[in-house]
Amino acid sequence: MKASYSLIVLFLYLFMGTPLHAQYFEGVITYGYKYKDKTGFLKPKEAKNLLGSQQTLYVKNGKYKSRLNGMSEITHTYLGNDTIYTTEANIRAVMWIDANKQQAVIRSHRLVRKAARINRLKCDMLEIKTNEGTVQYYFHPDYKVDKKHYANHNYQLWAFCMEQTDGALPLKFVLDNKKESIELLCKSIREESIEEHTFELPTGISFIPKPARRLR
Repeated sequence: MKASYSLIVLFLYLFMGTPLHAQYFEGVITYGYKYKDKTGFLKPKEAKNLLGSQQTLYVKNGKYKSRLNGMSEITHTYLGNDTIYTTEANIRAVMWIDANKQQAVIRSHRLVRKAARINRLKCDMLEIKTNEGTVQYYFHPDYKVDKKHYANHNYQLWAFCMEQTDGALPLKFVLDNKKESIELLCKSIREESIEEHTFELPTGISFIPKPARRLR
């Protein structure tokens, strides 16, 4: 009888599409992407053409790679240390960012339960207020990574968000300050095996520090 009950429960999980997370998330998340430059450097149409309207995130074992679908073809690659590597279509170099540096000073934060429904999931929201602006980080506990791999990833408050959400990945992310606003909204999420070569960096070109004025 117990065996039959277990089979029924397993079938329901599979039928309803609810992930059985015996391990950390590995797969692909596709986000709708919106960027607004508040400095006047980029007009809305220019920003959309250059950066695009979609970001794809590949996640595996403390690594990630994100790719924007705009003309600039901007990618960010994180290999689990304290450096983010960025490439752009019109720059023959790999630019690196010291992810360990946290520019913003956190003033306060709060957690709002069931703040929004995203992809049929009731998501909690972590809201952070800093000396520069605000960050809203929407998440669901079914989709998480090992937060220890991101302990040195302070870029855009990633390490703090990981710590506060126990490693949950963002299903919606909103950053707003005086210079810019960025919004990511999950359109699809799927678990799949990611090949290691996905995270390989270009070879035969220079590695340089990322200039402060480069686009996101």
